[in-house]
Amino acid sequence: MASPPWHSEIARGLAQFYTKLTQAPYLSPDSIQNPPPEGWSDEELDVDGLQTILRRSDAVVDFLRHLPYLKPMEEGPQTGQWCIFPKTKAMRYLRDHSSLRQKDLEGLYELVNLPPDMVSLTHPAGEYTLYGPQWWLVDCKTGRITKYAGPPRGEGLGEEFEAEWKKAPTYAPVDFFQEVATMLGKDYYPVPGLVNGIEAYFCTPDRRESTMMYQIYMLAGWQHGRGPGPYFDREKCRKDLEVFLRDQKERESRKRKAEIARHERQTRPTQTNNPATYSDGYDRDVIVTGLTRYYETLAQMAYFPASLIQYPTGGRWGDDAFLPADKIKLLGFNERVVDLLRHLPYLDIDESHEDNCWSVNGRSESQRYLEDNPMLNEELSAGKATPASLYANGLFPFPEKMPNGLVPIAGREDGEWWIIDTNAGTVIVYDAGNKQVSDAPDDKPWLWARPRPAGPFFDALVNSLYSLDLVPLPRPDTEITECYPEVWGVIREEGDEDGEDDPDPEVEAAREIYRAHGWPEVAKFRRQECYDALVELRTNFLEEGEGDYGPA
Repeated sequence: MASPPWHSEIARGLAQFYTKLTQAPYLSPDSIQNPPPEGWSDEELDVDGLQTILRRSDAVVDFLRHLPYLKPMEEGPQTGQWCIFPKTKAMRYLRDHSSLRQKDLEGLYELVNLPPDMVSLTHPAGEYTLYGPQWWLVDCKTGRITKYAGPPRGEGLGEEFEAEWKKAPTYAPVDFFQEVATMLGKDYYPVPGLVNGIEAYFCTPDRRESTMMYQIYMLAGWQHGRGPGPYFDREKCRKDLEVFLRDQKERESRKRKAEIARHERQTRPTQTNNPATYSDGYDRDVIVTGLTRYYETLAQMAYFPASLIQYPTGGRWGDDAFLPADKIKLLGFNERVVDLLRHLPYLDIDESHEDNCWSVNGRSESQRYLEDNPMLNEELSAGKATPASLYANGLFPFPEKMPNGLVPIAGREDGEWWIIDTNAGTVIVYDAGNKQVSDAPDDKPWLWARPRPAGPFFDALVNSLYSLDLVPLPRPDTEITECYPEVWGVIREEGDEDGEDDPDPEVEAAREIYRAHGWPEVAKFRRQECYDALVELRTNFLEEGEGDYGPA
């Protein structure tokens, strides 16, 4: 029986797409394994995995016999399948290095639960962003390809995943591959893994290095939106990418060393202790006053305006402004935590910029427990209020359930979290990459950091702003969404040694701008001039390829 024409259309489109990846300095030409004229045999195709693991139909198996596949990466620590799109890896259905035999394959639940006549050419590889991952789903009844951009949902949200992909756009094979191939070297730039520690990836418009990637490709002769021009120098492009990646790795190493030095200065050896066993030193007003002073000092500096600080009317947020009671119940907060949250100041949504937020420590954002926060109100359901789901969505610092009385007031997935322990009146400064208490249990990450009494902690924050140990900087003049307003530097606490071991020149440059404009003498501080100078400083760092400081 002859194969339907869309078999060859998809096989040809996929082969052309892979070929374009070899024309860029990404895949090598011998990375592509093309099928024999008669198709992959039962010994070559992972028929057993397709039928027993994925439970695919005979129509799917027959279709997959005629596709090209990519050889897995086998260089150094990088093994497994290649990324072929942002956050997206190719599925390999050949028995040799079959994706179905890959341990902890992302998206396996969704792949298994697709209709039997559907199969995915890709699987997710990384956290969800605006640009990926993507599922390329082929309907072997119709030959249409569905492009669904979204994360795996897992068993608990299986119905949600099904509803979402069914709403995604579908394409004829020719149209689909024309669209995704055009994006290569136009919207997304393939970056090979040329430097140890930096895996191959796709640079997307939201990444701070996107302008540099564009320049590297164009200067080598790549034609924007079309592909390699007649004078494209693939080797030059590859070498220039390697130089850039090495410089980037060096900058990241320098930033990480500064961050480690910061923690070493701030911490002392300590033994594990449970927050619930501390003496009761909790004072709500100390925390409220301390956080308020910190926000107000940030507003005096060249950072967010004072109008962004929202204070509770009469000192307490009423039911009309605070999170609804049913959402508080889902979050599992006790009465003392709720009482604290009802008295805290919050930062308003900044409607002047699309990311809507200002960092309050490094890149960490303040948590907003008000009814106008959709992630904690309209979008929060019982299924999304589990510790694992709250953690996955960047709302909580741990996937484990926190002890009663703990509440995060600021944080970010790749930054520090400030967690108030209302049992003890302390602040836990948690960084997932830095376990400070060596004997703390791995499954109780809230014990990894030495708790700090709330009053002295907030005093140290404010003092560090005046001394410029902490340096707030507005966002640079760029459309790169990764470039947030940030607070650079370190908190200087009582007992810390004077001066940094290896002060970063970018941080020092920002401090000099503050001093030149009158800080810390508030009455003489030329705030707007300082603000403009700091924007120019950060913009210049980006344009010169220096990246941006910020915590690693």
